[in-house]
Amino acid sequence: MQINLFESIRIFIEIVESGSFTRAAENLQIHRPAVTKALQLLEQHSGTRLLQRTTRRINLTPDGEEFYHRSKPLLAQADELLESFSSDRVLHGQLRIDMPIALAALLVIPNLPDFYKQYPEIEIILSSSDRRQDMLRDGLDCVLRVGELDDGDYVAHRMGDIKMTTCASPGYIAIHGMPESLEDLREHQVINWINSSSRQIMPWTFTTPEGTAEVTLPGKLIVDNSQAYVSAGLAGLGLVQGMTVFLKPYIDSGQLVEVLPRNPSPDRKLSLLYPHRHLSRKVRIFTEWLESLLSK
Repeated sequence: MQINLFESIRIFIEIVESGSFTRAAENLQIHRPAVTKALQLLEQHSGTRLLQRTTRRINLTPDGEEFYHRSKPLLAQADELLESFSSDRVLHGQLRIDMPIALAALLVIPNLPDFYKQYPEIEIILSSSDRRQDMLRDGLDCVLRVGELDDGDYVAHRMGDIKMTTCASPGYIAIHGMPESLEDLREHQVINWINSSSRQIMPWTFTTPEGTAEVTLPGKLIVDNSQAYVSAGLAGLGLVQGMTVFLKPYIDSGQLVEVLPRNPSPDRKLSLLYPHRHLSRKVRIFTEWLESLLSK
């Protein structure tokens, strides 16, 4: 099998992102020796070692890390160029995405059957976490994020807004009472959320006649995971403030009760982040599908 430089770069990127020669071969559906040959060809033409290999793991060399960061957008541009002349070609290949757990579980995954009906040859590798990811380091094509964005080396596309709700369990309210004003919150316990990147506790926000009020509230429990967050609220450990799409099923079932409806938390921005401006057709298609989903 003759491997050209273009394919060698594609194979190299797959080795880095999958973390294994064997997994790279499986993902690309080629023989394992072809992966080794592609790397050798690339190192020969670049004149430098790109990977350090041991029996247990592979690591990028400094040159390899720079080569990876610079070659990924170039490969995306090449794919975009080819696809622009083949609009009727069936989309195929992998799409690596990261998004918050709540949006993955309640919004995206339940609707993926519809996506696969339209694009059956696309394989989605979906990581769902509430931690900030490094798109280039983790080999992600796009990342869905809620809230204000940190400064970073990415391109952000505004997708819309996410409604927020403040609530508590009936058991908590039976013991501590229903807060009637923002001043009452000082006498209550909340479940606080910590930003996994900055390690700062996120302030609570409320809409008032004077504008948005941002407050830090007392709480004995701090979490960084949405599933743990709602579990704590259901257990009566304090008030929670989160995405309405995540909390509404519990409110509808009576497991949680909305509090301070006259002072709702402002909507949060929903953004899709890309590691570079040159988007593949797969990423553009997924973006358009996600926008149509959100518009409903």
